[in-house]
Amino acid sequence: MKPILSICIPVYNCADYLEQALDSILKQSTDNIEIIVYDGGSTDHTSNLMEQYTSTWQSIIYYRAEKRGGIDADMASCVSKANANYCWLFSGDDVMRLGSITQVISEIKSNHDVYVCKHTICSKNMNLLNVHPVLITNKVLEADFTIAEQRLNWFANAATTEAFFSFMSSLIIKKSTWDLGTLMPKFDGSCWAHVARLFDISKSGLKVKHIPIILLDQRGDNDSFADRGVVNRYRIGIEGYHNLANHFYGSESIEAFHIRRVIRNEFKLQSFLSAKIQTIRNPNKESRPLLDQLVKMAYGDKSLKNSLVIFLYKTFPYSIFLMARYFFRCYKKLKFKN
Repeated sequence: MKPILSICIPVYNCADYLEQALDSILKQSTDNIEIIVYDGGSTDHTSNLMEQYTSTWQSIIYYRAEKRGGIDADMASCVSKANANYCWLFSGDDVMRLGSITQVISEIKSNHDVYVCKHTICSKNMNLLNVHPVLITNKVLEADFTIAEQRLNWFANAATTEAFFSFMSSLIIKKSTWDLGTLMPKFDGSCWAHVARLFDISKSGLKVKHIPIILLDQRGDNDSFADRGVVNRYRIGIEGYHNLANHFYGSESIEAFHIRRVIRNEFKLQSFLSAKIQTIRNPNKESRPLLDQLVKMAYGDKSLKNSLVIFLYKTFPYSIFLMARYFFRCYKKLKFKN
């Protein structure tokens, strides 16, 4: 019997967390679903762990590549193995909430191409920290990206880049729609090839729906993209999404403006100041010139607020001293008047 839903999990050296992820799925009703784990050549005990699961659960299918292809290629390979009409892309270190599969199976009856769900951010030990927004609104929102008015409304409502498909585990995608696209060489290795694929498909039609329900808990402090330093991790997000915006919509478009706007939501001044400190403490790993470039890129849109952010970044830490002295003088004046 053909499954209704394929849960596609590309992994690499994720064995320490994969068991918890799989158990969170398996304790739900697994009728009419399949779980596909695609291992990009892990060097940890992933293969041994998966041997235990596949010997017990018929719904789990395990594929292992001889060498690592990278998250973009491995994700594409994982989805290519799916047999269901819909694929829920899922990370091997996240935890699915109870009842989520039933919710998703109910949602996909509306036959949209992409569903984007809400999730929490947790600590590495899965202690709840906060709920991560996708859109400004907390209501159901639908959009057909071929209709300009609907597309621009979706972009205007975006709170984070997750509205533009950045977070894998929040995406449920129609398999036949995914198959219309390809792994674009220009974006392979950027960590955003799946986003490029969906943006490219959207030129001919992409119906998207926001599910304002928390369906999973994301494990924080376990970012596999941060192994080359904080500044490089910022580059992946900032430069990556600028390239996507410019390639698919043009730098002067309203869509590109909103993509840059949500990048600023995710990379605020305090993030850059913290990274600047890291470039001072660890100059061999953290590139100051690259960080300077990323600040200009993120806050390049002309506005008083953006200019102030760049000024404070450039003059930090001296600017902190000036601000502290200013507020101290104000405090002394108020105290003298009283």
